[in-house]
Amino acid sequence: MAKAATKVVLFVGEHATAAAGVFRTVAGRFGLPWDARTGDPGGAEPTAVVAFSADSRYPSAEVWSATDLETQVNGLVARLLGGRVVAEAELPAKKEPPKKVHTVKVSRETAGRRGKGVTVVSELPLTLDQIDALATTLKTKCGTGGTAKDGRIEIQGDHRDRLAAELEKLGYKVKRAGG
Repeated sequence: MAKAATKVVLFVGEHATAAAGVFRTVAGRFGLPWDARTGDPGGAEPTAVVAFSADSRYPSAEVWSATDLETQVNGLVARLLGGRVVAEAELPAKKEPPKKVHTVKVSRETAGRRGKGVTVVSELPLTLDQIDALATTLKTKCGTGGTAKDGRIEIQGDHRDRLAAELEKLGYKVKRAGG
C-alpha cells in the first residue's frame, strides 16, 4: 500500500516551535499525514501557514495568540479534517440564575368612575414600554378595553380572576388586593 503524501503546515513566529510540537503530537494521535515545520518549509509547499505576530501581511495566514496553543492547534486539525469548529458565540450560554419572582397586585376600583369598575394591576417591575405591551396582551385576553398609566394597568370591568391567571402564566406572583 502506498504511503500518503505528507502535507506541511508552516508555523512562523516567536512561538512557532511550540505550536509545531503540539501540532505534531495531535496529528500523530490521529494518524494524519501532516507534518509541521517552522521557518522554511524545505521545498515543500505549505498547505497552511500560521503566523504568530500582531499583524499579518499575507491574507492566507492565521494569526494566533500564544496563550492557548493547544486549543488553536486542535481547531486547525478539525478544520483540516473537514470538521466544523464551534465558535465561542455558538457554545451554549451559561444558565442565568432564576429571576426573582415579582409580586403584582390585582384589585378592583370604582372611585371617580361614576360606579363603573375597573380591574387594576399595580406594582409591576417593568418599564413603561413593557407595561404598555403587557396591557395590550391583557386587554386582548379579557376582550375589553383599558389603559396603562402611572405605571399601572387598568382593565375595564371586573376581571380579577382572569388577570390573576394570565399573570401567573407569565411568571408573576399575584396578590389580590382590596375586596
